[in-house]
Amino acid sequence: MTNVSLVGFGRIGRDLFRQTLGDSDINIVSISDTADKANLIYLLKYDSIYGKIDAEIEESETGIVVNGKEIIFNSWKNGDEANWDELNTDIVVLATGRPKTKEEVDKHLSKGCKKVIVASTPENFEDIQIYVPGANDEAIDLNSSVFSLGSNTANAVAPILKALDSKVGVERAFLTTVHGYSNSNRLADVAGEGFRLNRAAGENIIPSITKSSEVISNVLPFIEGKIASSSMTVPIPDGSTVDLTIDIKNETSIEDINKIIEDASNSDLKNIIGLTYDPIVSSDVVRSTLSGLVDGLATMGINNKKIKLIIWFDNGWGYAARIVDTVKKLGQVL
Repeated sequence: MTNVSLVGFGRIGRDLFRQTLGDSDINIVSISDTADKANLIYLLKYDSIYGKIDAEIEESETGIVVNGKEIIFNSWKNGDEANWDELNTDIVVLATGRPKTKEEVDKHLSKGCKKVIVASTPENFEDIQIYVPGANDEAIDLNSSVFSLGSNTANAVAPILKALDSKVGVERAFLTTVHGYSNSNRLADVAGEGFRLNRAAGENIIPSITKSSEVISNVLPFIEGKIASSSMTVPIPDGSTVDLTIDIKNETSIEDINKIIEDASNSDLKNIIGLTYDPIVSSDVVRSTLSGLVDGLATMGINNKKIKLIIWFDNGWGYAARIVDTVKKLGQVL
């Protein structure tokens, strides 16, 4: 069993916690967050998207007791304050949502943990290796100490681009992520950093900046300089989609494109990417553990050379599932 400590107990941290309940391979030993402990426990028990947690939870003097097992709570802000050796932590998951630097990560490693997973896009791609399951597995050394899982959009798109490139060749791609609002958005129009980000997320479709194309280029070098990305926040709490347009090298029908993706979803990309012919909508992928679910009914093409895909995903739950998978892989080489 791998001992894991969570730093940051927001959406991704709580999703990770819920997914590892009862998992015999992962043992959550501690949670670090600067917020009030009672509030964090309340938000764990009651979730507006996922509902009440299926577990017995009680507050203790040092943390929480979940189904009879105690988990330590602390308010360590960074690696300087941490003591992972004391907690017998194997892997630290940095789930604060903020970009991390190698210097920050190294501080955690110096305090006794064996490996660090950054649950966000790193500040400098050259300092921290980005791992997108299904896209660059062969380039990743699991014996390394630090991994970033990039962005949820990159996880939804990169494995599909790799699968299509291997069969029909990908010349260029453009993607637009349409995702639900998060705690970085405003409930009402309030002055702050930026202009569009100051607008009420529940009342508007808000264009925003995304680094997803840079992350994808990092893990799939063949697409570097040939991909661009944009993003829009829409007034829903969960359930997102990517509108992906691809220029392919070899003429291929939309039926064959779907078949390539379907075959990959049953082999190399099993449990990572899926394909459905059901007429689903965004709420239907809430709690999906897939990185991306291709909408086979929505696949379009022009002259068998330009392809458009719709990829559904739960931006928090699916991303957390890939972290769980990665923790289990790393646990085998500790």
